[in-house]
Amino acid sequence: MVKPSVPISFEEFKFSVEEIEEFLRGAPPDEKLLKPYTPKLYRLKTGEPVVIRAVDKSEAPAMLQSLKQLIDHNYDKDFYHLVAVRLYSEILAWIQNRIKDHYALVATNADGELMGIVNHRFASPELCISLHTIALKRAERLGIMLYAAKIEHAFDFVGAKEWWATFESPFGYRMGFRLQHGMKPWPEFQHELGGGRVFYITKERWDRVVKPDLIQRGLMGERPVPEDLLKKSMPLKPTQKIEIEI
Repeated sequence: MVKPSVPISFEEFKFSVEEIEEFLRGAPPDEKLLKPYTPKLYRLKTGEPVVIRAVDKSEAPAMLQSLKQLIDHNYDKDFYHLVAVRLYSEILAWIQNRIKDHYALVATNADGELMGIVNHRFASPELCISLHTIALKRAERLGIMLYAAKIEHAFDFVGAKEWWATFESPFGYRMGFRLQHGMKPWPEFQHELGGGRVFYITKERWDRVVKPDLIQRGLMGERPVPEDLLKKSMPLKPTQKIEIEI
């Protein structure tokens, strides 16, 4: 407690929780940065369709319920535990208005069951920050397909100029290596996820190198998603069984 150096006309003042909340949640979301993502279809080698689409806050319980299964020391292999904990907190912060300009995409099977989640947020109209990527089902190249989808949202839908990522696992680094990220000088540049190294892609490199390569490898999916299939993907259903190696 510090006594003021001059007399003050009152000894205390009170705020309502509504007044306090206005300060805690910060600036309102910038709608220009949250442009809707057009859903797309990806087919596994088995022919099974996977829908990749934006997810609504009302569907967050299905994501949290699915991620909670991985918040266990038994999933310490390949950093699944760490990524699940951090992604869980980001989804929770999103629905409770404690993260700014956040966007999430999900992959679902034909029955609407959650197969994977990716998320990112915009630091500015020019800079998008990659947060996390996690596949909850064993499906060939699903992780890189989802990761490419959120980069697509940042560059092709919103118009960002630069993409910043950090990788918390060898799996993540391998994915970043395959997508030809550059690396900023470290520690001069640090990622907000713990101050790790910043791996980045520019819009120019996305258009000229990365996206054409993804298209050639069949990792950009196809549009439109058949209307009946898209309807089946909503509302999001929790992952019934985690299918990863442990």
